[in-house]
Amino acid sequence: MPFLKILLVEDSPADARLLWEMLRESAIKGRFTLDPAVTLNEAISQLSSKKFDLVLLDLMLPDSAGLDTFTAVHKACPDVPVVLLTGLSDENLAARAVREGAQDYLVKGQVDPAALVRSMRYAVERHVAERSFKPSVKPAEEGRRLCPDMVGSSNALKEVRSLIETVARTSNTSVLIMGETGTGKELVANSIHFLSSRRYGPFIKINCSAIPDTLMEVEMFGYEKGAFTDARQSKKGLFELADGGTIFLDEIGDMDIRLQPKLLQILENRTLRKLGGVVDIKIDVRVIAATNVELSEMVREKRFREDLYYRLNVMVISLPALRERREDIAPLAEHFMNENSQLEGKEGEVKKLTPESAAILAGYNWPGNIRELKNVIERAMILAGLGDIRPEHLQLTGAAAPAPAPQAFAPGYSMDMSLEELEKAHIRNVLEKTNGNITHASKVLGISRYTLREKLKKYGLREAENA
Repeated sequence: MPFLKILLVEDSPADARLLWEMLRESAIKGRFTLDPAVTLNEAISQLSSKKFDLVLLDLMLPDSAGLDTFTAVHKACPDVPVVLLTGLSDENLAARAVREGAQDYLVKGQVDPAALVRSMRYAVERHVAERSFKPSVKPAEEGRRLCPDMVGSSNALKEVRSLIETVARTSNTSVLIMGETGTGKELVANSIHFLSSRRYGPFIKINCSAIPDTLMEVEMFGYEKGAFTDARQSKKGLFELADGGTIFLDEIGDMDIRLQPKLLQILENRTLRKLGGVVDIKIDVRVIAATNVELSEMVREKRFREDLYYRLNVMVISLPALRERREDIAPLAEHFMNENSQLEGKEGEVKKLTPESAAILAGYNWPGNIRELKNVIERAMILAGLGDIRPEHLQLTGAAAPAPAPQAFAPGYSMDMSLEELEKAHIRNVLEKTNGNITHASKVLGISRYTLREKLKKYGLREAENA
């Protein structure tokens, strides 16, 4: 890390002294200067008269409190990255601060020198990278730069990329990724980790549905020597091995409810206790969870802890199904074709889709989403041999049959209606048929509940009270 000029905005002498000691003993050692300010007015005055590389900001000052403190500093000097270092352990506030431009949100007493330096380094590097963006870079290209493996240019995917970038700015906030099987939840988790300040730490994945319940506790939290008959020596669990990095809990809905209190302890206290242990171990790990089921329904059915659900539900990224972003199907297919050609060492022999094959891919409903598309393309390339990919190579049962044309417009529809008016009328009719039940209506329409709710807002329609 280069030499840093830091403005420390902190009204507590004890906390300021502790921070100085932490930086002096950290990896950056003497490669920094630390100018103090004890009030918001003093901080703004210094920012207007001196040049700083970074601001470490407490939110609770004698003349300002809460998010207003950050807003005033950011407005006074938007070109200087700000890391919040505060005693307020509030993940909702952290998420709001990051959305409004803070580079990170750290809680006093829960951050060690290594984590602090990692956050500072990331804040400075990100700020330099953001300033280096050239005006000629198009938004789609910028999105690919941030998440290179996320292929497509649909509005739905742009929203996901934007959320990933926002979430990556904070290093501790837990994230819940929701979406159908095959929509790319692990790819999103990877992107968050490698765009965050934790990218230098480990990234460990746990599939909660793949590990038997009897082994899950040992694998996740480890054990001490003598904890059970064959425990001849202590063993670190995956959470301890992920210290300083990110842990990805895939299919979190399948986690045994008896283990959920231990995960809740990690999220609330940043500590864990091994099986057979008597002391709590401090760990610095970010938790990203993913699910293809409605956790809120599992909470109502007493199959998932409510307090854990709300701890995971701080930042939510909902992934659209592939059928909801059909304009991305062709670019994804091309991406998988190029990828397969490279793996086979045949970059110069990239196959093409015939127009008929492209139309079939665009019209298919893709119940298995991106994962299914990838498998279909891989199989089709093998069957096509040296030629282009034709419909018979896709082997999508029923996909080639065109939908029958309606003989007449149903009541409530007319040929003079615009596409938006037709969509609104159709959604209204489906809601009436399903008594306003969002879950049933979304299945009939073939879209996610999240997408349906967005359309209801757009068209001013209402769902049933108990939906």
